[in-house]
Amino acid sequence: MSPSKRISPTGVIAFAVRRMWDEYISVLLISAAWLPAQVLIVTGPPATAMLFAMTQKTHDGIYWSAADAWSAFRQLFVPAWKWAIPNLAFAGVALYNLTAFWSLPGGAWAALRLLWFLGLVGWLALNLYFWPFWLAAADKSFRNTYANCARFWLLHPPAALAVFVICLIIGLVSLPFALPIALGAVFLIAMISTTAVRRSLQALAG
Repeated sequence: MSPSKRISPTGVIAFAVRRMWDEYISVLLISAAWLPAQVLIVTGPPATAMLFAMTQKTHDGIYWSAADAWSAFRQLFVPAWKWAIPNLAFAGVALYNLTAFWSLPGGAWAALRLLWFLGLVGWLALNLYFWPFWLAAADKSFRNTYANCARFWLLHPPAALAVFVICLIIGLVSLPFALPIALGAVFLIAMISTTAVRRSLQALAG
């Protein structure tokens, strides 16, 4: 890939922050709705998918309202849970193995913990880009979407890693506090992810 088609992480983040700031009132409202949706559990995955759908509109400079967000929530309810069930199962098993066997001595247990940790990180790395690719694709099968996520990592490893680390830091810093999340931290993560994917698709098309 030529340098002109490489993705600039700083450019991605600068654009995402600028577009998010342009729509900050809407971002505040949707973020405030996203937080209790996670507490209710059943509404959590579709609220997350809806958030990514609205970041696509924000990226394109398209005005969206609460009615648009609600429509996306309803349309994405079933696909979001089809995505969430296997992912929650994997994350639960990985976290259980990491915590239950964390203090067991021995090289074999240490190697197993490392494998589960790497698997969890890899899972997060793919899922950061899942919804932008799913929403943009004509073929919305999960196999195709995850293949696109993996292809993104192969095509843009430095940018993909930089964006992932930055989003991870934003998430970890905001996780203990409800207020920063409500003020748009999760929307910012989704906006950065969406911008990175869009620039990758534009590079491939151009």
